[in-house]
Amino acid sequence: IHHDDYIDVDTGRARCIAHAYDALPVDDSANPTVRRAYESLAREVNEQWEFVVAHGMTFEPMPDGKDPYKTSFDVAADVRDHRHLYFYQGGEPHGFLAGVDPSTGYCINEKFRALHDYLGHCASGYGFGPRGEENAWNVHSQMFTWEARRALTTETRGQNSYVNFGRQNYDNDGHYLNIPPAARPFAPQKTALLPDEFVHRPSESPFSDVTPR
Repeated sequence: IHHDDYIDVDTGRARCIAHAYDALPVDDSANPTVRRAYESLAREVNEQWEFVVAHGMTFEPMPDGKDPYKTSFDVAADVRDHRHLYFYQGGEPHGFLAGVDPSTGYCINEKFRALHDYLGHCASGYGFGPRGEENAWNVHSQMFTWEARRALTTETRGQNSYVNFGRQNYDNDGHYLNIPPAARPFAPQKTALLPDEFVHRPSESPFSDVTPR
């Protein structure tokens, strides 16, 4: 896993990703390609969860649904000093990631959020702003097969591009509005896949054989 490239956010490309996410159908789960991607993501999330828990990590839902961390440094410090991380429960239900693990009581989507914060953000110290999110996607996507990465990209890069660079962030003349992060609307939950050109990492050629494993 390459952690050494702290990539910039290509704003023009991020806007294209946001527009592509906006144009996706809400539920394309009847599409066999979409089903395979999300089934792969769900399976690999469970495998990653089992691996990191076996190596000493503890995950816990945020108490009363409230974020106990004030900054991304607090998140990283909890992981570094206590091998512990609070994760968010709630949000819109997800058709493919709603299955509950009876041994933990957590659904796959909750495990995914916890793992993405741990493996995507904390492993390299990335924050939760636009650049941190782009780098977390870049790192965490290396831990999945190509098929699963397609679903991961919708759930992370697609949603974050929509939140930070979607049409709602610009006025009619195309000027960025600098809406405070806490005031930006969440991306609508979708079960669909972005075009493959947005699934390739920056160091990959969109024409390369990336792995389809």
